[in-house]
Amino acid sequence: MTPDPHQRSSRSPSSSRAAKAPTSAAKTQAAARAAAARTRPSSGSDEFARLMRNNTVDVRQQQASARQRRRSPLAGKLALGLAVVSAAVDASAFAVYMGGDTTFAFGICFVVVFLTLIAAILGFIAAVGGLGRWYGAIGVVLAFFANPVILIVLVVMVAPELLTDMSA
Repeated sequence: MTPDPHQRSSRSPSSSRAAKAPTSAAKTQAAARAAAARTRPSSGSDEFARLMRNNTVDVRQQQASARQRRRSPLAGKLALGLAVVSAAVDASAFAVYMGGDTTFAFGICFVVVFLTLIAAILGFIAAVGGLGRWYGAIGVVLAFFANPVILIVLVVMVAPELLTDMSA
């Protein structure tokens, strides 16, 4: 074994302490780098290196990120509620029409057309954007069938005899 040229030739207690100091400092620096690597957010390529280094999968971190990604279903619920309200207003417009006030009933239907359009757009955004997918999808379907124009087309296609009875 050849001696290191930078090392002192005499072995005194102070020189042995000086020789041990860099190794303990190197261990401290390595531990600090490892701790910083664990706390630093990892990208896709660093994820595999982190898993190999830790030899485990941190499930708590995945659950925390899943909770952060969860979005509020408020838009879907709003679309469904607006579709239900427009269906109820459409039913009242039908009752007004059956009572004989056609002008007021057509005015209500005009408002319901725009309500169902807003409900359908909001429900579509909620369903596609993950803001209450099922609420939004049900809101779109209900808004489609609550639209007075669609209802008239369905009545003409399915049961045209209902229209002849209404005019009498």
